[in-house]
Amino acid sequence: MGLPMTDVLIGVDAGTSMIKAVAYTTEGQPLYKSSRKNEVLRPESGWREQDMDDTWDATAATLREVAEQLNPQDEILGLGVTGQGDGCWLIDDEGQPVRDAILWHDERASDIIGEWQETDVNEQLYDVCGSVQFPGSSLAILLWLQEHETETIMQADTVFFSKDWLKYRLTGEVTSDPSDMSLPYVDVETGEYSSEVFEIVDAPQLESLLPPLHDPLDVIGEVTTEAAKQTDIPAGTPVVSGLFDVPCSMFGSGVSHAGEGASVVGTTSLNQVLMDEPDPSPDGVGMTLSLGLDGENGFGEQRWTRVMASMIGTPNLDWWLDMLRYREDPDYAAIEKRASEIPIGSEGVLYHPYLSGSGERAPFLNTKARAQMIGLEPDHTEEHIVRAVYEGVGMAMKDCYEHIPDTPEEVYVAGGGANSDFWCQMFADAIDAEFAVPEGEEFGAKGAALLAGAAVGVFDDFQAAVRESRTVEQTYQTDPAASEKYDKLYQYYKHTYETMFDIWDKRVETMEAIERIDE
Repeated sequence: MGLPMTDVLIGVDAGTSMIKAVAYTTEGQPLYKSSRKNEVLRPESGWREQDMDDTWDATAATLREVAEQLNPQDEILGLGVTGQGDGCWLIDDEGQPVRDAILWHDERASDIIGEWQETDVNEQLYDVCGSVQFPGSSLAILLWLQEHETETIMQADTVFFSKDWLKYRLTGEVTSDPSDMSLPYVDVETGEYSSEVFEIVDAPQLESLLPPLHDPLDVIGEVTTEAAKQTDIPAGTPVVSGLFDVPCSMFGSGVSHAGEGASVVGTTSLNQVLMDEPDPSPDGVGMTLSLGLDGENGFGEQRWTRVMASMIGTPNLDWWLDMLRYREDPDYAAIEKRASEIPIGSEGVLYHPYLSGSGERAPFLNTKARAQMIGLEPDHTEEHIVRAVYEGVGMAMKDCYEHIPDTPEEVYVAGGGANSDFWCQMFADAIDAEFAVPEGEEFGAKGAALLAGAAVGVFDDFQAAVRESRTVEQTYQTDPAASEKYDKLYQYYKHTYETMFDIWDKRVETMEAIERIDE
């Protein structure tokens, strides 16, 4: 007797540092997984790039490994791709990369963003797309290239993003979707491209670089014969348009209704709430992403997500543990046990987790913002410092949710931070919401696979796909007394960083003055 046939959905998540491919059952259960490193290049200080061909080669390798694990009679019903958002991925009119991709955490366009802040450009762009611009946004990078790499812009035919490049290699189709293009090319109300964006920055010639938009549930093409040879995915397999990793991970973790929230506490600290109408308030902070999903196999009407993504999440803890000379493989359980014995508020030690060289982007934009530890006294120990770092990341999350309309009652949390009971309980208390840790991992890939399943008719609709495949490992309820204490701490946290704005400016001026002395 032969093995039973299994219907399979495949999701690919091309992250900044790792590329994963996962095969799922039609119930959303993972079968097989493969991963490859996605090397980040640093050709100059503050620059972050990736070789686009290497990214494709790594993706093809993960797909081959997954395909090899499938039984011969298993049928792949559909393939979904998600990946890192923002940055700038350029191809020429023959579909070849013009240069290495410039990534979302690249800093070279910081001066452009600073100029936009000083004028009303940022405000005008926000009025159109509902999202604040930061150095890693596609438009800012295009303008930097126009000034510093004119030949690159002259050769470019299309600007899109990581997942779009991989879909092109799989299908030969040049497309994108509203979520990836929301910042900064899409009108937040309509979900369609806006020519006004290019008029605002006085670069109308760049509009021709935009690819066709497709709803995330559209099947945009099929795996080509050439791609099949490289991936071992059968030629003719449907490939769905998809979403980039921020909303894709939200759905993969279990969000299925407007008003529910999702946080990913990893390299960044990303927080979002699904909405059934666009609400980019308060003005000038965060992102409002158009999702589409309004077809008969989606949600039935347009959806948006309001996103506040702090630049740095768990690396704050890693950096401090290294500074405190913890071993290379620290015992987090023991570290957290000692930190938990310190009272809420770390007995006066406060940490702002703005450790990125690009500053901070949510819930405020300040490219000069930097991390700081304040309130230290001789009696404070390393446990005070460690707890303050945990609390600083928690306060940054609270700061994000405080700037999102209608704080959700339930939040699905993923990423490395979700592995910490200490942190998850802190999040639940600080945000005053139930926090749920979903079972499994690779929620971006899962979201991509669910989109593929809905697109090819495996599920009645995408909402049902998310709901039926959702399982929760653990939940954390709010402790009212702790929540009240964190509210007090947050007011101090917020007041302190707002006071720092002028000081951060003075820091830059001082460093520049010191450097000029040596010239």
